[in-house]
Amino acid sequence: MEALLDSSFEVIEVVLEKERHSLLLDRLKSDSIPFREESPEILTAERGFPFHRGVYATAVRPHPSSPSDRFLARVSRLVVPYSLADPGNLGTIIRSAAAFGAQGVVLESGLGADVFGAKCVRASATAVFRIPIFEVPSISAEFLRFRDAGFVSFGTSLREGAVKLSQVNSVAKSVVLLGSEEEGLPAAVEALCDKKVTIPMANEIDSLNVAASAAIAFYELFRGTPE
Repeated sequence: MEALLDSSFEVIEVVLEKERHSLLLDRLKSDSIPFREESPEILTAERGFPFHRGVYATAVRPHPSSPSDRFLARVSRLVVPYSLADPGNLGTIIRSAAAFGAQGVVLESGLGADVFGAKCVRASATAVFRIPIFEVPSISAEFLRFRDAGFVSFGTSLREGAVKLSQVNSVAKSVVLLGSEEEGLPAAVEALCDKKVTIPMANEIDSLNVAASAAIAFYELFRGTPE
């Protein structure tokens, strides 16, 4: 909750379980943030699942936007999850992206899971409030802007011709693209990537969960790039 309150998001209301979160309650009063206190049963009924921490908030969803040229010029690590269907996977990827130093996440509007849906926000463990999230009309159209800003694009792939991740050197400015759980990156999007990378696997395992793959890719590709 503190991450949301510290972010640029406009908070509409915070709902707290009665007789809990006294320090948070003090902050809400001090900052004149609307709130109400309810029983655990009402919190569960309103949100549709049992609460363990007894607090939730409603905030204004940011308008979809593209990263500005100025933003692209000053950052060095971007992540593009493309058409992920599972909000838990998307949130976990954003959490890993933030942990490994990504400075922004770029999504295609209306494609895949809702990045600001409750499940994705929970899975991100507050990361959606800690790094910029951009929703653009077309990922393909952003590639030229990435290149103009000096980025090298790495697409994760299981297709023939992909280079083992361990054999790829990190670069000064990198953008990592991850495809959907079932199909990976579409061939047309993968073809736009500067490099295609893959994670070798043993014991006849042919694929990893996309969130697990993402964490490995971020560790390898963001290592050695500027903080």
